[in-house]
This record gives sequence, C-alpha cells and structure tokens, in this order.
Amino acid sequence: MIIVNTGNGKGKTTAAVGQIIRSLGQGFKVCLLQLFKGEQFYGEQKILTGLNDLDFFSFAKEHPHLVKSVSVKDTKINCCLAMDKVKELTVSPKKYDLIVLEEFNISLRDKFINERQFLALLKQLSRKSNIVITGRIAP
Repeated sequence: MIIVNTGNGKGKTTAAVGQIIRSLGQGFKVCLLQLFKGEQFYGEQKILTGLNDLDFFSFAKEHPHLVKSVSVKDTKINCCLAMDKVKELTVSPKKYDLIVLEEFNISLRDKFINERQFLALLKQLSRKSNIVITGRIAP
C-alpha cells in the first residue's frame, strides 16, 4: 500500500507519525527517511529517535528556499543520498513493515530528485512494505 499525505496546511507529518506509532504498537519494524527537517526544531524527532524498532534517517536538513545559506547543489547531493538509502532498502534483506518518506514530495516538486527514478524505486519498495510519502504539492 502507498499512502500520499499532501496538501496545504498542517497534518501531513502528524498523520505519518500516527501510522508509525500504530505500526510500532503492533510490533512492526519501521523506517523513517526525513528531508528538510533539522534536528533542533521538530518535536517529533525527539520522541521518534528514541523508539525501538524504528530506524530514523535525516537528509538535506534545510531547504535552500527557506535557509539562504544552503546551496541548491548541496541540497541535490543530500537528496541523492536519501535516494541511495531508498535504493538500499529495495535490495536489503532487512524487512520494514512501514517506510515513511517524509517531505519527499517537496524534493520531487523542486526537482532535487528524479521523479521517474523515485517512482521506480517506490514500486519495488511497495512489494515489500507499506509506504507513506508526505509533503506539499505531490506530483
């Protein structure tokens, strides 16, 4: 199953965190890959990083449209590292019941990652795991 949380306003991450909590409560393994959220601001990170059976990875911690000192080039490099991690999950023998791709819609919108490549990896991932993708303006 693939769930896309998109749209204006609040609630996209909150809904994904609810899915994470529900899955962990059932004894499932969860992986969260997060873009554009530095560790010092977001409260969900403080809670989620301490939970068992949740693997948490953060890439491209700031968006260049919001933080002018961050270069587009560096952001693209970091988003490619996130995509490398997604690719790794498609071939890894480690099984996740739920994979959350937080703010990946933003990266797709801004062309930091390739949409075709992302969709191909998504198809592979969805054979192994349930997927939640968040962020405004899903392509």
